[in-house]
Amino acid sequence: MKQTKRLFLSFLTMLVATMTYAQEVTGTVSDSFGPVIGATVMEKGTTNGTVTDFDGNFKIKVKAGATLVFSYVGCLTQELPAQNGMQVMLKEDSKQLQEVVVTGYTTQRKADPAQGRPDGCYLYRQR
Repeated sequence: MKQTKRLFLSFLTMLVATMTYAQEVTGTVSDSFGPVIGATVMEKGTTNGTVTDFDGNFKIKVKAGATLVFSYVGCLTQELPAQNGMQVMLKEDSKQLQEVVVTGYTTQRKADPAQGRPDGCYLYRQR
């Protein structure tokens, strides 16, 4: 009986410690155009993080009293205290947008259709 009581108290202590240590936070990240897909949500000072889904929603487990850091390319980074049901509105960073450079290359070669067949296969002469 004494051992069962000790086991129960140990379990109860671990349960209470876990509940005070971690809380699940949910919310939505959006900007002036609507929900932001792929925004980063990080717990400040840790490597614990997630990204928003197709609708801008996120779910993350953090320590009680934690601060969340929200970031996305072309937007100002925001730090907010973690709470359930967060609605985060990111603001554009026009300075950062001027620094983005997109480069693309491609090469294309069209097969010689002179010896093509109606089924789309091409025949090549051996030399």
